[in-house]
Amino acid sequence: MKKILLLVLAGSFLLSCGSSQPAATGGEKDLEASLDDKNAAVLPLVNRIQKLPGVTLRGGVPVFIKNSNTTTGRPPYPLYVVDGLVVGNSFRAVENVVQSVDVKEIRALTGSNASYYGTRGANGVIEITTKKGN
Repeated sequence: MKKILLLVLAGSFLLSCGSSQPAATGGEKDLEASLDDKNAAVLPLVNRIQKLPGVTLRGGVPVFIKNSNTTTGRPPYPLYVVDGLVVGNSFRAVENVVQSVDVKEIRALTGSNASYYGTRGANGVIEITTKKGN
């Protein structure tokens, strides 16, 4: 009986690690979301973009799921916009310019939302706002 109680106590301690509040009693999604918010700066930029709805990785580079099947053989890369400036379709260029700890918000735009960027945004747009930018 002591072993079971010890395991329960250790489990609740691990769930509440990094917070002075007791462990969340809600679902796993609440706990996962709160941990993601707290540790967002620690995650690499590619992992943060991959968590956006409709985004997956192809060859280590983010692409939108709806555009992942092409006849040309290479995936259609989304357009990257950092603080309102169009960087281009190269994730590697964005990775060199933006540090994950500086990112304030990441948004994935598709369809009519991406039409603001014209034909360059046809494969989707990933907008990154940094803490220093507007």
